[in-house]
Formats: sequence, C-alpha cells, structure tokens
Amino acid sequence: MRDLFLRGVVLIAIGVSVAANAADMPVKAPPFFPEPPYNWSGAYVGANLGGAWTSGSLNIPNNNFYGGLTEFIAGVQAGYNFQTGPFLFGVEGDFDGATFGHPALPTPTLGSVSQNWIGTIAGRAGLVADRWLVYGKLGGGWVNSNAVLNFPGVSWIGSTTSLGWLAGVGVEYGFKSHWTIKVEYDYLALSNWTSPTLPPIQLNRDLQMVKFGANYKFESGLPDTVAPTRTGHSAEPSEDEDLAKKSQNPIADLVSVPFQSNTNFNAGPFNRTQEVLNIQPVVPLHINADWNLISRTIMPVISQPSPIFNSNTNGIGDITQEFFFSPTHPGALIWGVGPVFTVPSATDPILGTGRTLVGPTAVALVTPGHWVIGVLVNNQWSVGGNPLLPSVNEFLAQPFINYNMAHGWFLTSSPVITANWLAAPGQQWTVPIGGGIGRIFKLGDQPVSAYISGYYNVVHPTGTPNWQLRAELSLLFPER
Repeated sequence: MRDLFLRGVVLIAIGVSVAANAADMPVKAPPFFPEPPYNWSGAYVGANLGGAWTSGSLNIPNNNFYGGLTEFIAGVQAGYNFQTGPFLFGVEGDFDGATFGHPALPTPTLGSVSQNWIGTIAGRAGLVADRWLVYGKLGGGWVNSNAVLNFPGVSWIGSTTSLGWLAGVGVEYGFKSHWTIKVEYDYLALSNWTSPTLPPIQLNRDLQMVKFGANYKFESGLPDTVAPTRTGHSAEPSEDEDLAKKSQNPIADLVSVPFQSNTNFNAGPFNRTQEVLNIQPVVPLHINADWNLISRTIMPVISQPSPIFNSNTNGIGDITQEFFFSPTHPGALIWGVGPVFTVPSATDPILGTGRTLVGPTAVALVTPGHWVIGVLVNNQWSVGGNPLLPSVNEFLAQPFINYNMAHGWFLTSSPVITANWLAAPGQQWTVPIGGGIGRIFKLGDQPVSAYISGYYNVVHPTGTPNWQLRAELSLLFPER
C-alpha cells in the first residue's frame, strides 16, 4: 500500500513538472500567409469622365477661327485583361459623349464647331506590381463632329464621323477585390475635314483627352479567403470619433465620397446666387509598407451667374485631380505632398478657365486629443489649353480645425482662401471666416459624415459673392 502511494506521488510530481516545463516553452506563432498578389485577368466594365481639348483651327480666309476647343466628356468602357507574371495584355473599348465649350467668336459669327461623341478601341500592354498597373494603349478612334460656316459667299452646315489613330498611357489601381480606378491620357489624331464649299474650308482637330475612371472586375482580384471585408462601426463614441478624425484628414487611409454643396450669395451685377456642387471621391492607394498615394478628384457641377445678363449658366466645370504621397507611419505630424492638375473640361466657357493647369500641392496636420488641425495648400499655373484665353496663376490655402465631441458630433471650420496673382491690386484675394457643426452617423449600414457651415468673405474681389453656405455629405468606407 505504501509503495502504491509513493508511486502515485511520483507520477503526480512528474506530471506537474512536465506541465510546468510545457508552460515555460515558447508558444509557436501561428503560420503567416502573405496576401497573394492582385489578379488583373478577366473581363471588366466601367465608367469614366474627364476633359478633352483640340489644338486645331477652322481656316476661314482672312480670319483663322480659334486655336482650340475644350469639352467635358463622360461615358463607359469595357475590356478584357490577360496577365502573365508581371506583364498584362488586353483590349479595351470606350464610348464618350462630348460637350464642347465654345470660345468667344468674332462678330458676326463666321463659323462654329461642335462635337457629339468619341469612340475608341485599343490594345493595352502594361507592367503589373501587385495592385498597380502602368500601361500603354494603341488603337483607333472615331469622332462625330458638326460644323457651321456663315460668311460672305458661304453658308453651310455639315456633319461627319472621322477615323483616326489613338495612343495613350495610364495608371490603374485595384483598391478592392472587384474594383479598380484609373487616370489616363490619350491622343487621338484625326484626318482633316474639308468642307465642300468654295472656297473649301479645312478643319484641323487632333484631340487630347484626360480621363478618370472606375472599373468593376467580374473576376475577383483576390481569393475570397483573403479579400478585405468592410464592417460597419459600432455606435461607441470612441469609434465614432476615430472615424470622424479619419474623415477630417484629407490623406487618411479611408475611401470616401464627399458631396459638397457651396451656395454663394450676391454674385455679379444682379446679386444672383452661385451654386457649386463638388463631387470629390478620395481613394488611398498603397504603394508599399512605407508609403501611400492618396487620390482626390474634384468634379464641380456649377450654376454660374452671367456677368452681363440676369441669368445663370449650368453645367460641369474644370475637373481637378490631386495626388498626395504620404508616409504610412508619419509620427505626430501627418503630411503629404504631390502634384495637382486641372483639365479644361467645362461645358461652357463661363464655367471654366479653358486652360490646362499644373502645380504642386501639400497638406500637413496634427491630431492631439479630440482635435484635427491642419492646412492644405496648392498653386497652379496654366501650361496648355486655349492660347487665346487669359493665363492662370492661382493659389489656394484651406486651413481646417475640427473638435470632436461625444456621440459623433463635431465642430468644424475650413475656409477656402484663394488668390489670383494675375488680377489687379486689391482684386486678388478671397478670405472667408466662419464655421459650423456636423456629425458621424449611419444611413442603414452605411457610415456617413455630414456638416453645415457658413462663411463671410471679409476680403473679396469686386462683383464676387460675400457670403457662403456650405453643406457636405460624405459616404465613408472604412475597412477593418
């Protein structure tokens, strides 16, 4: 009996010792499976918008009509990609409606040109680096144009669809398993169009286009087991504040689609109201573990008072694209720098500059406690477009300060300060002051941010608005 008891004690001691040693052994980490590279192969469909301009001319005797026209374009595209290793080959076709912005013409009007649609089909070849694609295009295109001639001895209206060759380059990014975005430049060389009149009038109209687009891939770019999923945030104030801070950070790692209404009062000689609705999707693009590239597109839909008549002109303005290179681990100071450019896409001359603009942009901010404080600045110069229109040299600074409170509420102030360096002294600056209130909440399962604010322009050029009411609704797409 005593031996049996001793044996039991020994067995228990051995078991405890083994268990203790096992507890002291290092725990083996679960295996790490890196995310597989993005798959670009398969069919896709999408939509695009942008601006186009031509450097051609309508050669009327003794009166060379213009040196170019600008237009807003928007449409759809479809294609198929085949990826082999880092190389991609594919074919893409697109169809865009076109709305020309007619320049000021001599009086009496001797001629005019308009354009209805543009269609292209091209092969694509590119290099793939995970979610990034850099590609070139080569193919052909068709443009449907109208022309009117009305000068002594000639009265003619004509329409034609012309064929030309197409070359282009672009960058595309897969920001979701089924979704990509892209920016693309195309050059479409068209044959000259000669009118059947005496004297014959020749129209030169080679076309340049800048497009911003989004595509839906029918085949997922990532396996379902690793495709990122989006979940709604909880109603906890801390999570609301975290999402609010991201939505207030222009270079946060957050996909968002803001719709910003700017209602400007007392514009022009008739004290009319100007309305500018900015649609400005923001998409973070992950370059590598250390750097992000933040894409911010601004498409203005404008109702602009006439400087001569008591009426408004409605349409699309010039589209602006900003890119910010930003470190993924910036420390206390969050910053980003990059290029900004504007394409002459206005559907009417009164809605845009008619010039291609390029310049630098930068943003810097801090987020101490409940605050988000920073500034965004840029300056753009005209480098192309209609040479008969005035040159452009414009500065923009947007300081922003936000204080976040419980239950998603926040106070905000983000005046847009601008300067036209080429304007007369005393007519260069617009300086507003003001602020407002907003909240983070949900529409169903969709997180949104909304605010309303008011600003008074303490300094502004003669004839420009002195008050602004701004309201914004942003769709937020956080990922966990």
